[in-house]
Amino acid sequence: MNRLHTAIKNLGMIRLIKLGDREIRLAILLKEEDCKHLAAPWWRGKSASIVGVDLDGNFILCKSSGAFILWDHQLSSEIPISNSLDGMLSKLELDSSNVP
Repeated sequence: MNRLHTAIKNLGMIRLIKLGDREIRLAILLKEEDCKHLAAPWWRGKSASIVGVDLDGNFILCKSSGAFILWDHQLSSEIPISNSLDGMLSKLELDSSNVP
């Protein structure tokens, strides 16, 4: 099983990405074959695909360059996560707030 499928399987517990003092908790992470081109009136960037969603409804996008960003709807801005899928997956941590 590849790293993405493993991350999807473990998303219930290993879903936290820390970016500085911001904590992103993923709710959804899509398989590569399920990612579709983003077409939305608020997106003004280059070609991108939605690959995930956080608990606040923000999107994890993969840009045409291969970079992964968080699109923050409230701020209407993008926050860099990683330059690659492996880089993004390596940032996933155990979410201790979700441990019973």
